[in-house]
Amino acid sequence: MPRLQARQTGILADRGAGAGSLWHALRMSEIVMPATLPVRLPDEAELAAAARLVLPLRQARALADWVGDTPVSRAEGFRSPRARLDAAQSLGLIASDGTVTAEIVDRLEWLYEVAYHAGYLHAEDHFTLIHRNEDRPPGDGTGGMDDLADDEILTDWKGALDALFAHGLERAVPDGSNPKPLQFHGTGAYPLLRLLQLGGSASAGAVSEEIFATVTEGLPATHARQRWTEWTAKHGDPTRVFLRLAADLGAVTLDGEDSEVVTLTPLGALTLIKVLKIDTEQLPDAAAMTAHQLIICRMGMGDEAFGRELAGWLAVRQEAGTVREILNALSDIPEGDYGYLITGLRIAAGIDGDTEAAWREAATAPPDDRVRPFAIAELSRRAGRSPWRESAQGLEFLDCDAVVMASHTILASYALTGRTARGEGIRRALDEAAELATGSASTAELFERMWRSRHAVAEHTLDVIGEWHPDKKTAKAARTAAMKATSSRRSRRPA
Repeated sequence: MPRLQARQTGILADRGAGAGSLWHALRMSEIVMPATLPVRLPDEAELAAAARLVLPLRQARALADWVGDTPVSRAEGFRSPRARLDAAQSLGLIASDGTVTAEIVDRLEWLYEVAYHAGYLHAEDHFTLIHRNEDRPPGDGTGGMDDLADDEILTDWKGALDALFAHGLERAVPDGSNPKPLQFHGTGAYPLLRLLQLGGSASAGAVSEEIFATVTEGLPATHARQRWTEWTAKHGDPTRVFLRLAADLGAVTLDGEDSEVVTLTPLGALTLIKVLKIDTEQLPDAAAMTAHQLIICRMGMGDEAFGRELAGWLAVRQEAGTVREILNALSDIPEGDYGYLITGLRIAAGIDGDTEAAWREAATAPPDDRVRPFAIAELSRRAGRSPWRESAQGLEFLDCDAVVMASHTILASYALTGRTARGEGIRRALDEAAELATGSASTAELFERMWRSRHAVAEHTLDVIGEWHPDKKTAKAARTAAMKATSSRRSRRPA
């Protein structure tokens, strides 16, 4: 059974050696997703074939062959005008008029980082001397990859991705400018981790917001936004530069008008999954997929990917059976797994057709008592009734049901959102819960019911709202209600 976990990047535990040293210690970004992630990923051979086609990786290997086995000065043997011209000609980067443009210089510097992180180049004496890594087989000078085994090319590609993590955002910093207190070095992993958290796909705007949150980590909120605004007004938003590098490496695709939709490739997704040490489950075909697997698909996939999975799952089942199967899958979830509970209920509620019998079974003889009030509310909604006023025929909706439903809805939002989005998530969940529980969207009425109830989950929910709700007045009201709940609970204790 899945348990939602607030996963930190984990690699920072290895800091100081290998790939771990590439990660910026400032930000331990929280990644929230199922402990077991449902995937449909190609096999290793297909992933390796995709990695072999990545142009920067091929050019990086060719650059290492151009540098050669004899250590050369990085300043004179790579960065001098003559060396740059020769390297550009060798890699086929030279401009039509034979000049080495600023764009070519920038490309050569980036390919150096890719070559170093992929293990093709070795650096000595504080990076002043460079040469081809003698531990790796030499290439043919053209960047060919056919001599490398599948596992070797995938290891090389992961190293190239480390270059993006370490220096991808830095590439948007103009030479000679000082971005401090903004932190561009070593922070390139977090935009891609955010994509993974969002199910693999998001808008370029969402990526930009994650970059903002990352590079301003540790700054006061008002100061962070001010510095970011000043920087982007002067130098532009680094998001486009970063995403072009990520797409060039084969980590993401950019789709839609103006490339506003960013999607992780299977190569990028699998590498991040391995980085985070997330357990994966290769999904079966639609006929063999269980309701449990469908629910964790919703928790771990974007809207488009889940829509495809749901359509395939429904196509091979009867409507009533699908809702019954989902509701039964909620019967053995551990106490406190609210994200899984609410996710399953929302999937079931979105299935159209002849499903009333399944909901009525859940309302009268529920597989789990946590499902019962939601089933009554769903039947009432379908009958055009308000459960808190006039429940569906033959079903009783209690005051405590409304409190418990509201609490579970809010705690599900807490479980399913990361730290940066949690405040807004709690705000939306509270609005939904207040409407669900009171019929009037009155948070004051909901808080009154919650503190007067004897449910521990309601008291806990008030604490969560008090800590995370972005509106100070609402947060204060929740904290006040939580104190009343605590006082009421203590007064009920036997002397």
